[in-house]
Amino acid sequence: MNSPTPVGAGLDALAELAHTAPEHLVDRLQALATDVQLAYAPNTLRSWRADWRIWTAFCQEQGFPTLPADLPALRAFLDARIAQKRSRATLDHNLATLALVHRLAGLPWALDTLEGRLMWRGKRRSLPKRQAQASGLTLDLIERLQAPLAPGRPQDARDAALMGVAFESMCRISELVALQVDQLEVKPNGSGRLLIARSKTDPEGEGAVQYLSPATVLRLQHWLRLAGITEGPLFRSTPRSNQADRYARPLSARDIPRILLRRAAAAGVVLPRISGHSTRVGAAQDLLAADVGLPEVMRQGRWKTARMPVRYAEDLEAERGGMARLLATRQAQQAGLQSATMSDELDQGS
Repeated sequence: MNSPTPVGAGLDALAELAHTAPEHLVDRLQALATDVQLAYAPNTLRSWRADWRIWTAFCQEQGFPTLPADLPALRAFLDARIAQKRSRATLDHNLATLALVHRLAGLPWALDTLEGRLMWRGKRRSLPKRQAQASGLTLDLIERLQAPLAPGRPQDARDAALMGVAFESMCRISELVALQVDQLEVKPNGSGRLLIARSKTDPEGEGAVQYLSPATVLRLQHWLRLAGITEGPLFRSTPRSNQADRYARPLSARDIPRILLRRAAAAGVVLPRISGHSTRVGAAQDLLAADVGLPEVMRQGRWKTARMPVRYAEDLEAERGGMARLLATRQAQQAGLQSATMSDELDQGS
């Protein structure tokens, strides 16, 4: 092991990698550090660090070397993660990070071999075929969650604005908590334009402009006035103290699902799986239910492929599908025949 390598701010992931890398790889990792920082978003670097910590902790516990990762170590790692009931998406993310680390270090990746591919394919077949989907908070449900909130209470004002912004902008959690005051533009008609400065599908940072309704803009402006926020993050904590800096801490990604769960419980809304993505799922479902075309839904949600919005719309599509229409028609015909029969019987009885 080597002493920690000093690197620039935002490169904690590379610093930890260099700290646990074999001696002969440290110089290569140091040389790549600046380019990695420029090439990837901070959230991506943080996710790498989380994956790398999981891997190094496993290796230390089991006595495997961290680099390079050989096939027995990867097999044991995957078995341990599967035993912890980690999803396929989580395992894919863990392995993608390890594969990238090996490329950065100039090392061969065990899953590129035939033996590695066969091993991972066998593990995948043992996993559940479908990941549990977050329940959608549609516009009707969002309005139910907002209805009991008191505008004069800072936490209520914040949450009402947050839910409206999250739904209408279709922000991911990381995008929502990163929003800044200067990313909002209010138009003369009262509607708003929100600049999503960077997202995981926009690594170049070109940004996307999203529409906000006048009602949501008013809620957001009310919250900002109440909290005295004129710059910096839009959404912040609301401690009970009356200190001048009580609104200094921005919300984190962990706060969003807790807020939605609390507001749903207070409004009596019971859904199987409310998560921080529920507003995004619900917005996609509402758009598709309104016959907005899939390409436009993908543009609104900033998806590069149709896989996720199509998945979100499965219940809707099942209800609209051929079998549903056939059975609905059949039910209507039977109801019509039953009504006609009853009418005949009444006529005969009279």
